[in-house]
Amino acid sequence: MINIIYAVPENHGTVDRIVKTKANKDVTFELVEKVDIQRLIESDFENNIVIARGISYATLSKKFKHGRAIELAVTGYDIMRGIEECKNKFNAKNIAVMVSESIVVEKEFIENILKVKLTVFGVRDHAHVTEIFKNINKMEIDAILGGLTVYRHAVRDGINCLGITVGYEAHKIAIYEAFSVANAIIEERKKSELFKIILENANDGILAVDNKGIITAHNEAVFKILNISPDTILKGNCISAVSPKFNEFEFMSDEYREVNILKDIDSKMIVINTRPIKVDEKILGTVLLIQNVDKLQKTEIEIRQKLSKKGLVAKYDFEDILGNSDGIMKTITIAKKYADANPNVLIIGETGTGKELFAQSIHKRSKRKNQPFVAINCAALPEQLLESELFGYVEGAFTGATKGGKAGLFELAHKGTLFLDEIAELPMGLQAKLLRVLQEQEIRKLGDDKIIPVDVRIIAASNVDLQQKVEDNKFRQDLLYRLDILRLNIPPLRYRKNDIKEITKVFLSDYEDHDKLRINMTDDAIIELIKHDWPGNIRELRNICERLSVLSTNNQITGLDVKEIFHSLLRNQIVRPDNGSELVEKTKKLTRKETAEMLGISRTTLWRMSKSNQ
Repeated sequence: MINIIYAVPENHGTVDRIVKTKANKDVTFELVEKVDIQRLIESDFENNIVIARGISYATLSKKFKHGRAIELAVTGYDIMRGIEECKNKFNAKNIAVMVSESIVVEKEFIENILKVKLTVFGVRDHAHVTEIFKNINKMEIDAILGGLTVYRHAVRDGINCLGITVGYEAHKIAIYEAFSVANAIIEERKKSELFKIILENANDGILAVDNKGIITAHNEAVFKILNISPDTILKGNCISAVSPKFNEFEFMSDEYREVNILKDIDSKMIVINTRPIKVDEKILGTVLLIQNVDKLQKTEIEIRQKLSKKGLVAKYDFEDILGNSDGIMKTITIAKKYADANPNVLIIGETGTGKELFAQSIHKRSKRKNQPFVAINCAALPEQLLESELFGYVEGAFTGATKGGKAGLFELAHKGTLFLDEIAELPMGLQAKLLRVLQEQEIRKLGDDKIIPVDVRIIAASNVDLQQKVEDNKFRQDLLYRLDILRLNIPPLRYRKNDIKEITKVFLSDYEDHDKLRINMTDDAIIELIKHDWPGNIRELRNICERLSVLSTNNQITGLDVKEIFHSLLRNQIVRPDNGSELVEKTKKLTRKETAEMLGISRTTLWRMSKSNQ
């Protein structure tokens, strides 16, 4: 709260009317009946504004700085009016005018107009007034015109005297100026508080220095980042008191600006950015923005983790892999060992065998499990678009580039896993760039000249023989060496047919209508599924199960239902002439014992079932 003190004991009625037009809830106004200069000098300097006149103002203005003392100015008109009153009241011809030495009195002009003789005394303070009055009786003076202090001295000495009265406009100007100063102080305090809040809540350490390297401002974060005592950084201290290494900065340079400078300050790695303080094209100092490298890295990881919560996560674990056959159990055991390691993994398997399921499971069991899992199909995008997706780009890198640029999948997968599906379809040009990333662990965005370090584990997958691709000059041998460190071969469904019954049961339960009865599959239906060669593997089996669930009668699926679906598929597909014969031949190779084991029944029961179906 700002308090305006009206230290002029006159015209309070007029002042009160003027103040009411400037009412402000943040400003109070005090009228003083008796002026006590010493009390005013000792008052709350930070929150008071004093309106005073004459000698009182001259005394207070020396103590109150930055406009906190407002002068109730005496005008030439006020002086002329006072002189005219002295003539009329005291019949005075010789008049002494005692006013503050800051007031200019047009002596000759007034003498000519009012036909009087003037003696003008410019007084400095109360002591000076006392000194003048010691000699005033020796002078031919009919009356004195002055302020309150002069009036008191004249009354004491029995000298004719009138006090100078100030007009309405002078009061209004002084009061309006006081309110303007008060409002300016309030606004400045608001800005100062805002600046303080911003400064103290900034995560960066902030040091401001002048052109000589003298500290002019700082925030609390500097102490934490540099691990120093608050006593080290004080306004007026040289920045070299913090560390001699700060002397390397050229604070005197007109356009000095440093960006992302790494410094080791007392075994603390920090990043420093500098900005010049420029006022009217003149450099007055420099602001240093200081960041802790460890905290920057931690923040980067947290941001990537938040991004991962938006979809860049592994959904599946090894428990989601269906089947208990020796082949799949052995594959899972190997994959779990790979999860504990860190080298790149190459997954080989036919279409539909669950390569991404294994990739996600490996990531979810690895040390990177809390970091992003990012997947991309290398065959799904054209080469230029695939490159921008993998490595990202800066603004303006190409026509249609997103404003502000875009982070690539390698950046998003930092500290995590990047799954490259159908790696065999990666264009040769991108193969070379991928090889460099794997070798150097760094990327460069499209259109950028800066290098970005990345820490990414690659899990690649292919459904073709990559070595054959190498021999056909369609895949780089050196890239294969980088990818094929840990190889995982996923068995196709035709090699693990005793898992079909369990997998089918799970799939059918996913498609069951909860308002209806459970879907049952007869043993002869299972037999028909087992006989199938499953070129589409698990994906094909899921597709068949979904179709069977829709076409089932009375919630039951029979062998005839399965046969009908397979026959319809054969009719609707363009197949090689020997496709059917191959299927028959493979079915014939399935022994009764193998079929019975897959069904979980005895061979005798299987024989009875086959007889009944004939």
